[in-house]
Order: sequence, then structure tokens, then C-alpha cells
Amino acid sequence: MTIPSADDQIRFLRDIQALLDDGQFTATYKFALLIALSDIAVESGVADGRTLWIDVDAVAAKLIDYYWQQSSPFLGRDAAQVLLQNNGRQAAIVSELVRLRNEGIASLAELRASGVLYRKAVRKVARITRDMPLFRLQLVAGEPRPFLYAHELVDGGIRLHPGVAYHLRQFHTLITGMARDRWTSMVRQMRENLYLVGQTRDLETFLFGSAREPIRHRLDMLLDAQRGRCLYCSLEIAPASAHVDHFVPWILHRCDALPNLVAAHSECNLAKKDWLAAEIHLERWVRRNLEWDSPESIPTHPGDAWTWDTVKSLTRWAYDRAYDLGLPTWVRRRETARLSPGYVRFFH
Repeated sequence: MTIPSADDQIRFLRDIQALLDDGQFTATYKFALLIALSDIAVESGVADGRTLWIDVDAVAAKLIDYYWQQSSPFLGRDAAQVLLQNNGRQAAIVSELVRLRNEGIASLAELRASGVLYRKAVRKVARITRDMPLFRLQLVAGEPRPFLYAHELVDGGIRLHPGVAYHLRQFHTLITGMARDRWTSMVRQMRENLYLVGQTRDLETFLFGSAREPIRHRLDMLLDAQRGRCLYCSLEIAPASAHVDHFVPWILHRCDALPNLVAAHSECNLAKKDWLAAEIHLERWVRRNLEWDSPESIPTHPGDAWTWDTVKSLTRWAYDRAYDLGLPTWVRRRETARLSPGYVRFFH
């Protein structure tokens, strides 16, 4: 199927801008929902004008991911409390996650691993999503503008209009960046948060930058899969000095799934920084994941929706983006190189 035209892409971005600039949001849900749809579009692998069906439960799982960190107390000035995310009273999703924390769930990983408890949380957040932001997201100046999806449920989910998944994938970094900026601004400006937040620069880091789950405990599995060698330089690596790196950088997409993690020398990891790895490393990464017992059996977080296919779709998006924008990729030390058209062969 063909991709949307340049005019369609400009029109879509104007609609997104109008949605975000509307100023009538009473809760941060709409920002979170827009980010969730963008993330799911990237993970789907839809790179043309096709429609995309999205289960509301999948959206709910994303919202739990985003709001978990924000359901912990923010330390500001001389007090600490959970920041308000809704005008008037606390947002229901945040209240639910605070309740789970108070019942002894110490981390998002623990919640995911809880099985029944996690599934109950997803169902509850899905109900809140259907009742609150799902059909209010596309209101602009009080009028419906359903350019993303029709205001109806389809088999327990929504179906993005033709071309929307492509747009969300193509402009993911721009859209999620704008949504996070508006989200941060709204939390900062809520009257009940003013005393705690003030003008601190730490707010955005608290809201979005501290949600990584511990990944060091996965080093043994990674070293075993890589036969004790650094993915980037292929030299032997001592476990005590090894780093665990995100192959698709965290700054691009927040994926802690095992297929996206690699064992690396500290020197290689620190030199790579937030670059995307060059084709030679992409080839090794794909081979490593394919040589696991089977890609489908690669363990991820309990209760997580990540699979080898979704991680591969995410990685394809990251490399398509780098190629289209002519961005450099990291080779070694201070050496970088642009992608050749042949990078696509690693995704077939």
C-alpha cells in the first residue's frame, strides 16, 4: 500500500498541533494517550497507509508504564507528595497506582510479575481510558475532530484511520516530544502543585526520565547469548566491567525488553552514547537474537507486551528514521558512518 502524500502529512501535523494547543485539557490523560498511540504505532511495524487496530488493553498497559513513576511522591522544597494530574482531584489512574504502591507493590517490574494483580490493573485502567480520554482526545475547541480514529469501539479497541499509523510512526519523536512538553507544563501550572514544583528543572526528569527498570541482572543471559563477547567490538568481556546497553537508545524509545539489551565493554558503551549503532553492529545484533533458542522464546518482562517482532519493528523504525534523515551511526570510538540502503536486508 502507498504511503500518505506530503500534503496529507502536513495536514496531519496541523491537526496534531491544534489538538495539543487547544488548552481545554483538564487532565494529563490526553497527552499520555497520544504518546501511547504513537509508541504502539512504532511497535506495530505498519510503515505505509494501512489502518491499525489497537486493543484498549494495550493502551492501558502503556498508561500504567507512563504513570507508575508519577504515582510516587515528588520531593520539592520542604515537602513530598504525589503531584496532581487533574484539575480538582487526582486522576483516577494515578490514584489506582498509588493504591497499589500502598499495598506493597514496590516497582513496575513487581507489578508486571504479579500476574492476576497486573491483569486487574490493566482492566481497570482500560475502563478509565474508555470512560475518560479515549473519545475526548480529539475534541478541539469543544468540537469533535476525529482525524485519528472514529469515535466507536471495534472489538474492544479502536481502528486508526488509513495513514494515521504511518504518520504517528514517521513523526514519533516530534509528536511525543510536544506531548511531553505540554504534559510537563500542565503539571507545573496546576495550583495544587505550585508550591512543590516551583520552577525546578527536575520536573521533566521526574515525570519522564526515571522510569527505567533495573537491567543489570540480565547481564548473565546477555553474555551467554553473546558467548562472553562485547556486541560492538567482539572482544572478550569481563562480567565485572561489562555494561548493559539499550541497542535502540532509550532516548529514542523506552524499551527495556531483553532483545533490545546488549552486553558491552564500558569503553564501547560510553563511546556509543545515544547514537544508533552502525550496520556492522546491527548485523551482529540480529544474528544474536536469531541464534537464541528461537526469537519468540526470548524472555521479556513478565506481563509485558514486548515480543521479538515488536522489538524488531521498533528497531526498523529507528533505522528507517536515521536513513531518511541522513543521521550518522556509531562505528567505534569517535568514528561514525551513515547508513547504506542495504541496512534493510537485516529486517527481512
